[in-house]
Amino acid sequence: MPRRGMFQTTNASVIDGYCEISKPVDLEYKGGYPGDDGTAVKQPHANPSNSDPVSYASKVALVKPKNKINFRYIADTNQMEDVDVMIPMESVRKVQDRFTNVLFGYFLGKRLAFPVVDYYVSNKWEKYGLQKCMMNGKGFFFFKFSTKEGMEQVLQDGPWLIRNIPIFLKCWSPNTELKKDELKKIPVWVKMHDVPLAAYTEDGLSLIASKLGDPKMLDNETSKMCEDSWGRSGYARAIIELNADKEMKDAISVAIPNVEEGGFLKSTIRVEYEWKPPRCSSCMVFRHSTEMCPLKVTELVQGDNKDKEKVDDQGYKEGNKRKKGKRQPIQVKDRQKFVYKPKVRADQHDKYKPSTSKVPPVNLTNSFGALSSNESDEDNDQDEV
Repeated sequence: MPRRGMFQTTNASVIDGYCEISKPVDLEYKGGYPGDDGTAVKQPHANPSNSDPVSYASKVALVKPKNKINFRYIADTNQMEDVDVMIPMESVRKVQDRFTNVLFGYFLGKRLAFPVVDYYVSNKWEKYGLQKCMMNGKGFFFFKFSTKEGMEQVLQDGPWLIRNIPIFLKCWSPNTELKKDELKKIPVWVKMHDVPLAAYTEDGLSLIASKLGDPKMLDNETSKMCEDSWGRSGYARAIIELNADKEMKDAISVAIPNVEEGGFLKSTIRVEYEWKPPRCSSCMVFRHSTEMCPLKVTELVQGDNKDKEKVDDQGYKEGNKRKKGKRQPIQVKDRQKFVYKPKVRADQHDKYKPSTSKVPPVNLTNSFGALSSNESDEDNDQDEV
């Protein structure tokens, strides 16, 4: 039977088109069976040396556009006051024809990354006829649909929340100004923790959610709890349209009637917002926070004299309005004179004082007194002689 090369491949190379991979030479050995003539047949090489060489530049050369853009100098004949250039109507109509059935959207606060938005809309809006998506430098997203019906259906099936952050959609037209509106209502996913089991009904959850805003939709697990009161009871999750005129509550107190004994049982429900929109308590809108309100003038207190200076939203002071007065003389306290006092330990106080007690006499006897007495006797003997 024929033997094939061990590293032979018949699949197309991954880098095919840039450089071709040479295949090992296959040898079909005709031996070991009747009719063997002992010859080996050499298969043709995948990249024969006698073929015409192809340069690398031709492989990676950029494909030129079919229609060359006529980018040229044009003198503006139409003049308008306070305007340098006036776009002709024909150019606007061309772009309008390209942007038919297009929605544009934006996020409040920090926007999401384009790959995240593109992945979401590609999966969710494919059934509506979404064709392509793009984003400009100011964070606005554009979505093109194949039909007008699909585009309108996307607006009707909203609100759309991407990673729990709502995206606000509008129809695009050449006269539309791309700006983020100051909104009064925003849909947000809200978790209501520690909801009593007796409140897991359509009316019960609707009453609780109405204290936060306008209830829109429950998630699947919470809907099951409303049907048979069995399932996830840790929290109820719902989309609630918040109103900028109302403060965002963090807790709701609930009273539940006691059917058997009468009276009521009180309970507290903790509210968790999966995304908190920036809300201004002065303007009563959802776009910027109260601290970053452009209409607010901040008063700064500096030093002990409490001089107030008005500062705008960008941190610039209106002017130095400090009162000019006489300078008070600087009072400097006199330093305490340094007096040297030697420090004596307590055990050294009585060392140098004369003793008043009677001291016993000191014995002055010499143990070698016998020697001195002998010497004196010898001297006396010599004197007598």
